[in-house]
Formats: sequence, C-alpha cells, structure tokens
Amino acid sequence: MKPDRANVSREWLWVYARGLALLVVAFVLFIIAGGAGGTSADPIEWTDFMEAVSTSDDARALSIGRVLFSALKQKYSRDAGFTALESRLNAAEFLAQKMQQQLRRATDARISAMAGDAADARDDSPMSGAMPAAPAKRFYETSLTVFSNPVHIVGLSDEEKMFLTRYYDLRLRSLTAAVAKAGQGLAITDPDFKGTHDYALVLPLLHASSTQPFNIHVLPSWMQRPEQLDVLSDSCLLHFELPFQAMAAARSSAEMRKVEFSEPEYYRSAAKRCGGGRARVAVECLRKAMEYVPTDQTDTTVALRFDVVQVWLEAENYPLAAGQARSLFETYPNHADTGRAIWLYYYALSRSNNTDEILAGIDNALADDRCRPYELRLMYIKWWALRCQRDQSARVAALEYELLKHHGDNPMVAPILLSRAIDLLASQDYDGAYEILQQLMHKFPSTQAAVQAQRMLERLQATRESK
Repeated sequence: MKPDRANVSREWLWVYARGLALLVVAFVLFIIAGGAGGTSADPIEWTDFMEAVSTSDDARALSIGRVLFSALKQKYSRDAGFTALESRLNAAEFLAQKMQQQLRRATDARISAMAGDAADARDDSPMSGAMPAAPAKRFYETSLTVFSNPVHIVGLSDEEKMFLTRYYDLRLRSLTAAVAKAGQGLAITDPDFKGTHDYALVLPLLHASSTQPFNIHVLPSWMQRPEQLDVLSDSCLLHFELPFQAMAAARSSAEMRKVEFSEPEYYRSAAKRCGGGRARVAVECLRKAMEYVPTDQTDTTVALRFDVVQVWLEAENYPLAAGQARSLFETYPNHADTGRAIWLYYYALSRSNNTDEILAGIDNALADDRCRPYELRLMYIKWWALRCQRDQSARVAALEYELLKHHGDNPMVAPILLSRAIDLLASQDYDGAYEILQQLMHKFPSTQAAVQAQRMLERLQATRESK
C-alpha cells in the first residue's frame, strides 16, 4: 500500500519547523552569550593576536587587535574606565598626528628654501623661508593633563587585561614610529635638526611618572638598542629635564650591555653635564644622588650639598645659594667643613648685595672657631658691607687697619688699597693716592685692582706733567 502523500508532506513540514525553531533558539543563545555573558571574541583570534605580537608582526597584530578591541568596547560600553582608555588612545593618535604635521611642514619649508636658494645662488642670497620645528618639550608639557589621570576598568579577565596592555603598547609603538619617521625626514633635509629622539619620546614620557620609567617597548624597534637608549637618556636630561627618566634609560642601556651601573654616580655626572643653564635640573640630580647615600656616610652627603650650593652660585642665583649654605651649616654644625659653609653663606649674601643680613651676623662668624680658616675672607666681606653702608667710616677705617696690619701681604687686600687711593683722590691728596697706587702695583701686580691702579697712575702722571 502506498503511503498517503498528504501525510508525508505534513510530517516533513513538522520536522522542518522543529529544526528551524532549534536553529533560532541556538542563534539567540549565541547572541546573548556574546553580548552579555562572556567575551564575543573568537579564542582563535586571541591566540592569533598574541602570536603576531610575539613574532613582532605589528601590522598583523594591529589588524587583529582592532577587531578584538571593538568587541571589548561593545562589551564594556557602559564602563567609564574603558571609555577613558579609548579616549587616551584617541588623544595619543591626535597628538602624534600634530607632531607629524609639524615635522612635515618644517621639512617642506626646508625643501622649498633649498630650492629657492639654488635658484638664487648667483645672487649670494641667504636661505630663507625655512620653518623651525617647535621643541618636542612643548608638545609634552601641553599634553600632561590629558594623560595624568589613571585608568581603571572594572571586571576585566586576565586575558582581557593582557590583551589591552599589549594592544595599547602596540598602538603607541606604531604612533611613535610614525613620528620618528617624520623626524628623520626633517633631519635629512636639515642637518641642524637633532630632535628626532625628542619627538619620539613625547608619547612614552606622557605615560610615565616620577617613579615609573617610560616603557622602552613602545619605541620604534631601532630605538630599543643600547646606543639609541644613550641618546634618549640625554634627551630626557637635557631636553625634557627629567633626571629620573634619563637615569632609567641609561640603566636600561647598561643592562643590555651587561655592564655595571650606579644610580648615584649617574646622577652626579648628570649634574655636571647640566651646566649653569640648567641649574634646577642639576640640583635635582644631586638631590636624587643623596637618596642613595647611607645615613652613616655624612661626608658624602655634605659634599653633595656643597655641590648644590656651588650650582646656585654658578647660576648666579645667590639667594638660593645662601639659603642652601645656611641649611648646610645648621644641619651639620659639628662637621669639619661647617666653617666653609658659613663663609659661603656670607659670600652669597655679598653677591646678592644683602648688606643688612651680613652685618647682622658676621661678627658671630668671626668669633666662631669653626670659621678660623676663613677669617680673612669674612673680614673682607664685612669691610665691603660696611663701605656700602652710610656713616660707617670709623668702623671701615678700623677694619682696614686690622686687615692691612695682619694680612698686608695677601692679594685679597688689594681692593682695600685701591679704595684708599680713591678716597685720597676724592679729597685731592694726589701725592698720597700716588704712593698707595704705586704700592699696590708693586705688591699685587696680577690683581684686577692693579689693572685699575695702572690706569689711575697714568692719569695722575699726565696731570703732574701738565702742571
């Protein structure tokens, strides 16, 4: 008996409908699982991303990473931390584009200037129209607030944390490589441009802190070599004026070379390289060096603090030099070099013309046994301060007598002889002035006072011959 065609059709339709319903349920469950439950990314993609990163295939890793990042963005769409992370990436990309534009405009201007210079070479006209690139430090300082706040995303799995860390570093490395490439382009056209490393450091330094060194792995691969890290260290110190970051880069270079590295020794040498123009940075280096000195090594700490005083003296910041010298002798009153610190204090006061402060305490210093080796220098400072005051002629005369009596053969009294001669000239005692000037020239011919005395003697001689 043949089966009923109508019954077969109905049975087939029922099976088809049941299968379709199962497919719909499975699809809905998949959507729910991907959108609200676990990660929407294929585990194979995670593996592929990590493999691309481990083999330094940045292009492939970025391509996969963008897909994974998009999936996480959907999953954490309501998380403020993830939004902040994405904003940081966008800000980094915007900043990198601005730096590239700056460097490319400077390159184009340089090329145009070179072309114009070649066209006008027969007129010996100077090259004009070249646009200098803005210092990289300016981009760094104006962007600090954008990257200063920490980012925290709630509920990330270990896998997601690892991915976001690697992906973020990968994005930064791509951006710094592009900036460095633009810097190299300008360096080719303008040999005077030395800022490629400065520009490449902007983004890494914006993600560092005063205690966390910048991540060298976000630099272009060619900058991750020891010799390049040395250049980057100099950039951190001399361009960005960040001693800690400079030390960290130098330390990484030493580790790659497998040579010994001393943080305090680095800071001491860095302070010397800063020079007077970067006094604040030099002082910061010296203070960081002090952090490594054991508490029982007082002499080393005192020596470093004397270096701080000297830095401010060389920078002609005499109030700060005086303050540091005073702090030094007050902190270490029993040290063998306390007298030297006291003398430097009054010397710095004299260079800042603070005569009131000098005269308020210098007699105590002169009576202090610790200052005995510096007695003459302190007496001279007192003499100078008294001469700057009004109605102190009697005290000045008494001090001059003491100085010339006990220290008459020391070149330090040469200015005293010169001032005496000037006073005699003012009172028209030309013979007396002539005698003192002759004495000054004979006893201290190599002093600056003797140079002035020579000119005064020539004028006196001319005056005598004209009579």
